[in-house]
Amino acid sequence: MKVKYQLVFDRKQEVSKKGRALVQIQAYLNGERRYFSTKIHLTAKEWDKNRNVPKDPYTARLLRDQIEQLETFEIEYRALHKQFGLSNFDALLQSKKPIKKKDSLTFTEFYRLQLTKQPHLAKATLVTHRVTYKTLCSFKKKVEFDDLNYGFLQDFNNFLMKKGKSLNTIEKYHRHLRKYINLAILHDFFPEERNPYKKYRLITEETEVIFLLPEERKRIEALAFTPEQRELEIARDMFLFACYTGLRHSDCIKICAENLIITADGIGLKYKAQKTSKLDFKPLSLLFNGAPAEILKKHLPQRPDVPIFKGMYSQKVNKLLKKIAKMAYVNPKLYFKASRDTFGTNLYMLSGDDKLVQLQLQHSKRDQTDKYVHAVQQVQNEALKKIFKQASKSSDDRGSE
Repeated sequence: MKVKYQLVFDRKQEVSKKGRALVQIQAYLNGERRYFSTKIHLTAKEWDKNRNVPKDPYTARLLRDQIEQLETFEIEYRALHKQFGLSNFDALLQSKKPIKKKDSLTFTEFYRLQLTKQPHLAKATLVTHRVTYKTLCSFKKKVEFDDLNYGFLQDFNNFLMKKGKSLNTIEKYHRHLRKYINLAILHDFFPEERNPYKKYRLITEETEVIFLLPEERKRIEALAFTPEQRELEIARDMFLFACYTGLRHSDCIKICAENLIITADGIGLKYKAQKTSKLDFKPLSLLFNGAPAEILKKHLPQRPDVPIFKGMYSQKVNKLLKKIAKMAYVNPKLYFKASRDTFGTNLYMLSGDDKLVQLQLQHSKRDQTDKYVHAVQQVQNEALKKIFKQASKSSDDRGSE
């Protein structure tokens, strides 16, 4: 039996006396309960009784993250020991013991130390966290905990803007910084009430959806590479594999021969999505005439546990894709995420079934899929404009004869 998790607000009936109360996570298994402090205190007005979650979406996300940490530990412990009890959470709590406090410990030192304590993060994600750390140090080499206020965030934001960073990239840096401030709060290095992100609003902008039309994808498929261009070829094939399957980069980079299975329909891929933690299956031999299966067969390593696209981290692949785009005469802004958008738009073009697209891309909400429907409609509208413009021109030419 699996552990059941739920949030519990004000279990000790403190809110009426103190105005704020602790949110805990209750773990239930075989008639036993165990409670874990989230170190987050809320008022009664900040808690949604009906949904049993905080009203603030950011706080709700923090609490979901803590539950996911418990769930991940349970899954990994069961896999190793074939059994699990609530007392086994002691091992997790032991590993989370705060770093021994030093009077001279700065926030930047805390951030650096925490980078070594994030084994649950994917390597590619950890790389982006390190980039944020280096950027923070280039802004201010030594950041004290007392420096962390609203004005500091504004100055950091202005620093990033002067560096020419886009709004969405700046928002990503802020999300990473916010994560490590929250870790500092959990480790009792920084008081929760002084969290500057409680008042600081993160800003994003809508980005252009880049996807390839079938003829553009075929130009990339047709590219030939020399032995010296081996990295370009692997980056091209990894990108095309994602175009054929809709997999995210975080999932593509983890694929091993161990994930492949033989079915009545040919080769299939069984995997767990890094972002959603959902199990999924892709019938590779059925998608795009078996093209994704052929790509994996081409690059299979000798060992079944070695990632097929080993070393192709997002920054590296995106850099190589800019060169590939130039060679194939496609959008010069090409980046890996365009592969997923290409899969979504091409699948909708072929099927006209938005529900199928939603299922294949593991979208929890319909509006996430709508952008592909709109993109295809735009392509069709442009095609219709060209057709009727040409028809009108031909008609005018005949009239003038």
